[in-house]
Amino acid sequence: MHHMSGAGNTFILIDDRARPLLDSELTIEYVLELLKQNPRPDQRPIEGLLRIRSIDSRSINAEFYNPDGSRGMFCGNGARCAVRYGIDNGASAQGPLTLTFNGAQYAARVHDDATISIVLPPPTQLRYFPAGLLESIDVPVWYANVNSDHVVIDSAHDADNPLVARLRHHPDFPRGTNVNMLQSGDDGLLHLATFERGVETVTQACGTGAVSASLSMWMRTPSVHTYKIIPPSGRQLDVTINAEGGQITSIELRGDATYDNS
Repeated sequence: MHHMSGAGNTFILIDDRARPLLDSELTIEYVLELLKQNPRPDQRPIEGLLRIRSIDSRSINAEFYNPDGSRGMFCGNGARCAVRYGIDNGASAQGPLTLTFNGAQYAARVHDDATISIVLPPPTQLRYFPAGLLESIDVPVWYANVNSDHVVIDSAHDADNPLVARLRHHPDFPRGTNVNMLQSGDDGLLHLATFERGVETVTQACGTGAVSASLSMWMRTPSVHTYKIIPPSGRQLDVTINAEGGQITSIELRGDATYDNS
């Protein structure tokens, strides 16, 4: 059992290889009890559960669960933590790695002792909704599906903003969605707070939120491809959007992944 964080996004990691859990054992009650019985040393909330299924020299297989027990979505910060654990337990840091995360495959790269990149495919859906197009939403909204549903609005970081609750459960997003509040700084940095589906609060960082916010900026100015994201934790995430002929080919999310056991 390990406490880890990616850019400040906090997780418990369990290594399932010695005594594999049955999927039927990983109930909502089990996940909630596991988080309750293993508090972080700093007492901060735990924002997800990582489950390591297998590790070999070139690949890592992991799963992710939200604190409410929901699963299936991609988590960029959790993915980097899974890679960090993998290279400390049998995977090679030299050359490319394959990460299977909730059944989908991603390329991973290790840059140094703390910094890891995950390469995502193009979003499966990318849309812009002008103000008023979505019912009861009077501001522009950008939507991205990066194996996790996200909307982005230009907004101060206020989780109590009624727009956040309306967007989180908006009927145009039947699976529910994460809500990203984005502010562009004069320093060229993007300041981002994400109200996460399944956590139901603003987290200290969100990797897929950083990717989605970057995509919203790329839709506005396609000539720009690199973005520096500052989440509430202050631990920077870097996003690079690779595109050819106006079409996205891949997206790289880079940031830290650390152990928080002490």
